[in-house]
Amino acid sequence: MKNTQEFLYSLRNQGSKFGIERMALLCRELGNPQHSFPSIHVAGTNGKGSVCTMLDSIYRANDYRVGLFTSPHLIELGERIRINGKNLPFSRIEEWTEKLRPIIQKLEKTEDGRGPTFFELITAMAFLEFQRQKVDLAIIETGLGGRLDSTNVINPELSIITTVGFDHCEILGNTLSEIASEKAGIIKEGRPVVVGWLEKEAREEVFRVASQKNAEVHDMEGTKDIHLPITNLTGSYQRKNAALAQRAVEILDRKFPVAGTKVSHALQAVEFPGRWQTISSHPLIIVDACHNGQGARASEELWDQLPDGFQVWFGACGEDRAREVLPPLLERTKYITLFEIDQPRACTHQDLQKIGENFTGTVKFAHEQEIPKLCKKLDPKSTVLVTGSIYLVAAMLSRMKDSGNFPVSRNWQDYW
Repeated sequence: MKNTQEFLYSLRNQGSKFGIERMALLCRELGNPQHSFPSIHVAGTNGKGSVCTMLDSIYRANDYRVGLFTSPHLIELGERIRINGKNLPFSRIEEWTEKLRPIIQKLEKTEDGRGPTFFELITAMAFLEFQRQKVDLAIIETGLGGRLDSTNVINPELSIITTVGFDHCEILGNTLSEIASEKAGIIKEGRPVVVGWLEKEAREEVFRVASQKNAEVHDMEGTKDIHLPITNLTGSYQRKNAALAQRAVEILDRKFPVAGTKVSHALQAVEFPGRWQTISSHPLIIVDACHNGQGARASEELWDQLPDGFQVWFGACGEDRAREVLPPLLERTKYITLFEIDQPRACTHQDLQKIGENFTGTVKFAHEQEIPKLCKKLDPKSTVLVTGSIYLVAAMLSRMKDSGNFPVSRNWQDYW
């Protein structure tokens, strides 16, 4: 186990390398397992993880054998690769790592030292596991962008673009049109694409790319009298995500028929940890990954429902992201704890303090290692929102699980 972890982390520490050439080469070495099962491909600035999870729930409820690939993970690496709702055991990750290591070393020698990255290796594992398990359908979430994302070696039955906003601009572009073009890179020739509620500039670019690919567009923005399904995930934006998932299922109904009642029940039974998840009632602790401006604007409706005097625990990766998310939070609270998280791109206390320099409330500073200690000091009557980077949410869940201070709720979501 230790050797496997060390090898995987050595790849992770090399960082990411944008582009799909290495992934295509790796897949060819493996016999292109990504073509051995049908798939749905989902991209978007926000909402793609929710839509993937909803699709997984719907198809499993209709007795399909479903593979789900998402990122990042919260606690266990196996969360990224799931078969019928079950995480891939670490023993299987070890097995695949040992089988793939010689191929990786071979590619490092033949490709000028440019071997597969950590994300590419995990993506390849997902493809191989889905092939081995003979899934009826795989739901694949992009990691970053779409056109050059490692997952974009698949030929899906259908693509989904959930939202387009400003995130990863240093890689994807500085305009909505440029970012939309990267997301739309997952659209395949003659295959339908479902498009969420996009701003005009992004929408036009997605339609342009779809036209070039002869892909039929199913546009939620242009649909009149649309029904937003009920889901147990909290927030009106989650109902929009549910509508996207439901539309995709309707389009694929000939190939993958489903029962309407089972779709409704599945959307009300979705499990998605780390998204407005209550992990303690006394004190009330809610964790919610919200890492960019578009996500913050969607979350404001939930923030406004929190009781007066609620605390915020916040951490971020990337100062630009923090500048979008932190100010609207500061408008709604008088008590904030700013966290430095154990990630290479994490904002420092100084970065966060500068962003909130005009805040007149109480500010404290902490590191993620202090989470258990800080939780012990909480008043049982207090309310805490832990938000910002998904890595802070992951640290909260992991450290609480290990310490046993507040058992993580079995019900993943609030029913507000």
